Amino acid sequence: MNSPASSTVIIGAGFAGLFTALHLTNQRYPHPLTLIDRNDRFGFKPLLYDYMSGEMESYQTHPLYVELLQGRDVTFIKGTVVNVDLEARRLHFSEGAAIDYGNLVLTVGNVPAFFAEGAADYALTFQTKADADALKQHLLSRLQAAVQSSSADERRSLLTVAIVGGGPVGVELALTLGDLLPQWYEAMAGNPAEIRIVLLNRGDILSGDVNSRLRDTAMQAMEHRTIQPELILGASVTRVRPEAVEFTRDDEAQHLTAGTIVWTAGTKVHPLIQSLPIPDSQRARRGQLLVKPTLQLLEHPDVFAAGDCSVIDPGDAAGATLPATAQVAYQQGGTIADALIAKAKQQDTLPSCKVSFRGTMMKLGLGTGVANVFDRYEIVGPVGQTIRQVMYLGLMPTPSHNVRTALDWIKDDVFQLHSSDYHDIDYTAGYELEELIILGSAVILSAAAVSAAETGSLSDWMETAALRQELAGATSKYPTNRVVHALFGHQAKRKRAMEFVQTTRQQNLDELIAEATASINQAIAILPKQATEQETHEYKALLYACCDRIARAAGSGLLDHQRVCPAEAAVLDTIRTTLSLENSQPENSKTGVHP
Repeated sequence: MNSPASSTVIIGAGFAGLFTALHLTNQRYPHPLTLIDRNDRFGFKPLLYDYMSGEMESYQTHPLYVELLQGRDVTFIKGTVVNVDLEARRLHFSEGAAIDYGNLVLTVGNVPAFFAEGAADYALTFQTKADADALKQHLLSRLQAAVQSSSADERRSLLTVAIVGGGPVGVELALTLGDLLPQWYEAMAGNPAEIRIVLLNRGDILSGDVNSRLRDTAMQAMEHRTIQPELILGASVTRVRPEAVEFTRDDEAQHLTAGTIVWTAGTKVHPLIQSLPIPDSQRARRGQLLVKPTLQLLEHPDVFAAGDCSVIDPGDAAGATLPATAQVAYQQGGTIADALIAKAKQQDTLPSCKVSFRGTMMKLGLGTGVANVFDRYEIVGPVGQTIRQVMYLGLMPTPSHNVRTALDWIKDDVFQLHSSDYHDIDYTAGYELEELIILGSAVILSAAAVSAAETGSLSDWMETAALRQELAGATSKYPTNRVVHALFGHQAKRKRAMEFVQTTRQQNLDELIAEATASINQAIAILPKQATEQETHEYKALLYACCDRIARAAGSGLLDHQRVCPAEAAVLDTIRTTLSLENSQPENSKTGVHP
């Protein structure tokens, strides 16, 4: 019979806590399981920018826990734990109630660290859905006030946004606002050129962060935003007033007047973790709990800790410093679940935490991002944004939520859960998901580049029809090619490809050509991982055939399928050269068979 002595309680339903619970229920954990959080919704912090900008909906980034846990043997409690009695194994809530536990999992995350006077009172933060909603409403009110003001000085203050902190949150927020604020303000009949976005930081941006290798990419992205964020580096913020930031730089006191001040300058240990009777000798420098590689506290084997509130003991030979990222917390949840299952089975040893990194990612503005895939391929632009979203989609809490979000984003391209024929074919061809996106993007971007070289309602329609027919016949033309099947072997995949081409061909032609050739080179580097020489040759042939069919869809004149306009011919030559193909035409071009 189960009792409180055998129950497991998880405090904090972020990535580590939620996924501990999900992994346990997937493995039919035999003991009572309780998940506690002060919110009723899961918060997907990496996509908070997409939520604020309207690029994603709240159900995607902040699903309800009751929906995520539906059908699972988990008791969810919305509440705030204010005290943990480690000796009595009892938790006390702010409302006065208390519950006992047998095993405890601490995954409460962190809280903002306000080191400047007035920052907690006058600066906005950006950690939760409520923060994003408050910031959006504040910014819109400032823009509206500026539109109605006839004073240049007043507008300058209202339209200045100061972001304190040059870590990933501050940088991604500055880049997003660099595109978003001009859109909002222009819709109000304001002059976007009046907007100013200033990022203040003590040192270089992204310094000491897991995203530090993306610093140069982020700096370049700032130059291409509608409003280029300004950097004030070497600035130590000393005080925040209602509409001003005071700081020292080069031993000189300075201030910046700003109608909006956002604080992203670091975090500190959660108050609950601070209150635990754990000595400093068992804490990290910033107060996090030191844990064993099994993620157990050093002297409390019944207590596990993960995410931002813990650090693996550096004195342990198996220890390692892990960045506080969603993908790390996700994997730590799996480790804790495996350990609790092992304890339930009374096994002598528990599994250690082993984390594999899929790469680092950042949002670079509206509709654009960067994905450093496996630290091997750096993909920048709309494709980088797609990879970023899909990689985070892979961390989404449950399959049902995955499918709902996938239907919005990529039409079943990822989880393959709906159609029965999905299970008859290997839709990976041995590649990682991110690599498949690169392989598919090379085809799509190349086709879009050719299409963009000649525009017009009739030619666009005919080019779309030609590409649809080429993709629909791809698996029949190459019936044994695993790569072709993985990319275009299902109607949903082809539909997504067509949608992407139609959207992407609106971009600047030179930028499209550059993105297409870069994607082709990346695809050629990836193909040998799994593809045979024949499959590689056929992939190249399909890519070029798609481009050629588009170029010949409308010809150089109305319904002239035999000739290609000079602009499209130039793009075709570039693609042919990048593919290292001989100066020959695809089979269907030679025969003159066209849609």
